[in-house]
Amino acid sequence: MPAVSFLLLLLLQTADPSPRVLIQSSLQDLRPVRIASAAFGERLEIEVRDLPREAANAAIQAAMAEVAETERLLRPDTVDLAQAPVGGIGSLNATAGQGPHPVDPKLMALLVRTQEFCFWSEGAHGPLGRSLYEVWGLRGPKPTMSAPPEPPDPQLVKDALQAANCGAMKLRPGTSTAELAVGCRLDLGGFAEGHAVDRAVEVLRRQGVKNGFVQLGAVQRAFGKGADGRGWKVVLPTFPGLDAPAGRFQLRDKAAAMISTLDGSLRIADQLFLPYLNQRTGLPPQGLVGVVTVTELAVDAQALAVAMALTGPREGELRLGSLRPNPSVLWFLGSGTGVPLQADHRWGDVIAGSR
Repeated sequence: MPAVSFLLLLLLQTADPSPRVLIQSSLQDLRPVRIASAAFGERLEIEVRDLPREAANAAIQAAMAEVAETERLLRPDTVDLAQAPVGGIGSLNATAGQGPHPVDPKLMALLVRTQEFCFWSEGAHGPLGRSLYEVWGLRGPKPTMSAPPEPPDPQLVKDALQAANCGAMKLRPGTSTAELAVGCRLDLGGFAEGHAVDRAVEVLRRQGVKNGFVQLGAVQRAFGKGADGRGWKVVLPTFPGLDAPAGRFQLRDKAAAMISTLDGSLRIADQLFLPYLNQRTGLPPQGLVGVVTVTELAVDAQALAVAMALTGPREGELRLGSLRPNPSVLWFLGSGTGVPLQADHRWGDVIAGSR
């Protein structure tokens, strides 16, 4: 071998190796973080899967603070007006019949949405049913889910229905004011928890969360891939007449709400009813034991679940056709003494999205 070639080979073998990029294991803990608390008298759970533990904790705490502020604004009763949040539901109720009153900007969009639902359902479910629910004993200082053996006095119900009229609230979003007619009071049961969930999701996203889940009572909303890339697993309740959960599905970038006669039901004599009242008739829904809805926003999912319980599947199907994006609804029909029948609107979309 020529001397030059030998020397070149020797140099190549003994030269320092090329610099290497050192890859260190991440010091950031990206395990899921789930924190539970309470709000609106319900269990609140928030999970974040895609942030370091410290950042995930901070995001969840910020979302929970938003839920707490939302609950404060939506509290319908106040003993002392000076103690009520300015622009909240309590101050609006206390000034009914006194002209326009300031509304907190965070609340205005919700009031608009509730009134839209009221008109869309032709008054079956709306935001002004406070007096009606009090007549039935479902609201007030000592609310109870046990009603008298018979429905309340028809005249009291009639008066309360007049106060629940959709047009009794005038909203002026441009000036952020609202005006309630004399004798009218707001009650956002059937809207409030869903709105709080949506507010929490907004906060999580502002905090950089892309894979998260929020559940308040029976209302939940999920965004991102979940644990396995297909979304977040949701288990349906064990409705009356069933001996096991009614099924399960995956929730991804959607919201779901479930109501059942087993959860805070209204009892008349020996029969259980859902604790919601039709603001056209003044009566609770009959002939069904539960409803499940899936749609884009949590406030819509909750409001739809109540409205679909009050109207039933026949009328509900007619009304759902006008909504875009079209939601999915599952009704469980029966008295609770036997296996419930099922009716649905586009529930196949939910099943297909779970595969």
